[in-house]
Amino acid sequence: MPLLHVYDSSDSRIVETAATRGVHDRLGAANGKDLLTGLDGLVAAGSMFDRILFETHGAPGRIYFGSDYLDAYSWGTFLDYNFAALTTRNARVYFNGCNVAEGKEGWAFLDSVVPVLLRPGGGQVFGQTSLGFANFFNGHVIHFWGTTRRVFADATGTITGREE
Repeated sequence: MPLLHVYDSSDSRIVETAATRGVHDRLGAANGKDLLTGLDGLVAAGSMFDRILFETHGAPGRIYFGSDYLDAYSWGTFLDYNFAALTTRNARVYFNGCNVAEGKEGWAFLDSVVPVLLRPGGGQVFGQTSLGFANFFNGHVIHFWGTTRRVFADATGTITGREE
């Protein structure tokens, strides 16, 4: 199954990075409404992915699309959407935004994604606790310090573990 690359299309640097990844399935969103419309369209088309990469600016427990942000509360409002139809069993969802997984807000953010994207089917959600920097050669964001936090879910969408 393919990778879906979801990115903040309001930031020209992120758009350039998205173009260099060579990913066939991309969803650029300049704001929260664009994101919901795009994800709805993918569900309606029957698209499925074993990996989803969100590449945006971040802060502890938040990702940004333009000036709109998603936090744990926002993900909770997406429960009535059928976004879990986008992921295969044992899918991996990665948030590549600065500090998105940092602190208690970061854990709450990662936890809140599980019922929206990984129920049923399970898998893992993960993100970084540090600032990221653009790689000089390809522009992809890399994290030199901090940790990758992971939340694991079983096939029922129940969180079974966390790792730092």
